[in-house]
Amino acid sequence: MVDFLSALSQVLTVETIFWTALGAILGIIIGALPGLTATMGIALLLPVSFHLSFAAGFGMLLAVYCGAVSGASIPAILLGIPGNPNALATIYDGTLMTARGQAGLALGSAVAASVIGGMLSLFALILFAPVVARFTLLFGPAEKATLALVGLAVIASVSSDNLAKGVVTGALGLFLSSLGVDPFTNSIRLPFADFFAQSPLVTGLGLIPILIGLYGISQVFFDLERLGANPAPPTLEKLGGVFPPFRKIRAMWRIILESTGIGTLIGAIPGTGASIAVFLAYDRAKKITASGKHGLGKVGTGVVEGVFAPEVANNAVTGGALIPTLALGIPGDSSTAILLGALMIKGVVPGYQLFQQKMNLVYAVFLTLFLSNIFMFAFQTKGIRWFAQVVRVRLPYLLPFVLILSMIGAYAVSGQAVTTAVYDMSICLGFGLLGYVLKKADYPLTPLVLGVILGGMLEENFRRAVKLSGGDYLVFFKKPIALAFILLAVLSVLPPVLKKRKG
Repeated sequence: MVDFLSALSQVLTVETIFWTALGAILGIIIGALPGLTATMGIALLLPVSFHLSFAAGFGMLLAVYCGAVSGASIPAILLGIPGNPNALATIYDGTLMTARGQAGLALGSAVAASVIGGMLSLFALILFAPVVARFTLLFGPAEKATLALVGLAVIASVSSDNLAKGVVTGALGLFLSSLGVDPFTNSIRLPFADFFAQSPLVTGLGLIPILIGLYGISQVFFDLERLGANPAPPTLEKLGGVFPPFRKIRAMWRIILESTGIGTLIGAIPGTGASIAVFLAYDRAKKITASGKHGLGKVGTGVVEGVFAPEVANNAVTGGALIPTLALGIPGDSSTAILLGALMIKGVVPGYQLFQQKMNLVYAVFLTLFLSNIFMFAFQTKGIRWFAQVVRVRLPYLLPFVLILSMIGAYAVSGQAVTTAVYDMSICLGFGLLGYVLKKADYPLTPLVLGVILGGMLEENFRRAVKLSGGDYLVFFKKPIALAFILLAVLSVLPPVLKKRKG
């Protein structure tokens, strides 16, 4: 009790509240700008935290983390451009709701889901941090490789309307993820290696330029065809209640709990990331709502449930990723890697001793994370009425804005390096054209992105697992968790395949 009161006295100060609130605002802005990630925002503000007290500095960084993760849903819903990879699954139902004039409801659902996912994962962090951290230690290369396989199996679900085309674009994504250098030998894989040795292409293709190109630039190309018709902007329903009614949220209890569990567990496994979590949660929600019973709308048709599932999982990752960070000193993702550095700079060494000897600092982290979610919810809710007005802008004015925003996002990834910036913007334009061609031919874009995101994780962990087992390719069937993931991947693929064959 003494430790908790000590932490409370650190958090309930003007300094901590001010910097946490400022961090939430900056985080939402960073998340809403395509190309700017939570990791980038935390890294930029890390030097500022050095000059603040522990609670104020760490609270500011946590608020940036929460705000950026949640803010990425804004461009995903309004423009169909994910602010970062975590918001990819939100695009489906979010953009469909926007097209029907329900942009306010979609944004409100995303905010409500964000705070629910963030708070539930915080409770998991408080109650189960040591237990979950020990469980995630069981995840070696074999388990991570098969987890990536489960993520790739979602391709069958998101491409159920045309499975063959989904497999083709997924395979293209896997191929693109293999470009660059070999992760073990560091040799250049591209043909004419000597020619590419001094080129930025030697490092492979950046994920952010690919995402912005596929979802941002391609949509600009697509909408250019409609300019001649001078179409009216989508209508916007009166923004009375932007949140779904409580009975609707209560009916989604299973989706919320499963999405929280998926996000927390995936976040707690180092080296995985929220991209897997949001698609697994979306896939589960799609299966839960397939029957249309219990007052639930069918995910994939532009319903609140399709926004809730990925956004709950997305924000549950924040609490999950802090579990191994605090309990083991192992960052759950790139953002918590910087947070781990901030802890150690402040003289706080994560691990068992932290929970035994400096529980007041642990409570301070819990309280500032709680405060971060509250500020994120308050500021993003306040901005919904302003964000939603984007849909009123006519195409001749909106398209240049989207194009400029996309190019700035691609440029921001490279920082100050002009050569790399030009390369990233070229990649962005190239994938914009590719995305336009794929859309015209009715090929889904999501399997391609899944292949790019998970391809590297699958290859690296597959090869490492085989090497560690002495060349035994059956190692994946000898480990219980890996075998369970393989069975889960098979069970995820079978229903869409059987449905297709039956049709």
